[in-house]
Amino acid sequence: MSVTGWVINAESFIDDDYGYVNIATTWKGKDMPSKPKENEPIEAMWSNESLYGVIGSKVGDFIETHGVNASLQEGMFTHRSIAEQLVKTFSGLKVNEIQWIENPLEHTLNNGKPRIKRAKWLPEKEVDIVYIYSDTYVDVCNPQPVNTDFSTAIRAEKDYEHNWLMCTQLAKEKLEAMKFKNIRIVESTIKG
Repeated sequence: MSVTGWVINAESFIDDDYGYVNIATTWKGKDMPSKPKENEPIEAMWSNESLYGVIGSKVGDFIETHGVNASLQEGMFTHRSIAEQLVKTFSGLKVNEIQWIENPLEHTLNNGKPRIKRAKWLPEKEVDIVYIYSDTYVDVCNPQPVNTDFSTAIRAEKDYEHNWLMCTQLAKEKLEAMKFKNIRIVESTIKG
């Protein structure tokens, strides 16, 4: 009735610098993110909000997801070059394209007036971002052995499904040796 492994999350800061962009997978009129499916783009927009209340224009190696019910913990947003490197190195990972939706606040302020300056929460430069995820699922309430480096732990509740992107001890060590920024890997036991 539990799964133990290394949970991987993207973060929107490095040390005390919270000036990194965020991506939203939910927004007004779209409450729940859709589960990733192979060759089906993930809908996303640049987020004007952050979990920490501070947001900037820097683009990290991995990009945090922010929004209503935006767990989408099957994977993370990252640069195409990083995703390609990870897929070559590890098993259990897939890459999906992103279907970009324009954030309405890119051109209009909260008060409805047109935006004169470029929004501070848009990326400082154009970036080629993709979504990397694992479609190897482990039910926390009925765990089965997994033979891949990465997997997604799932705990289904009445109206919500919790998901965690996880990796093995060996994958964690290899990932840490790659020296990526904006990523946190923490040992965790997910209870069913």
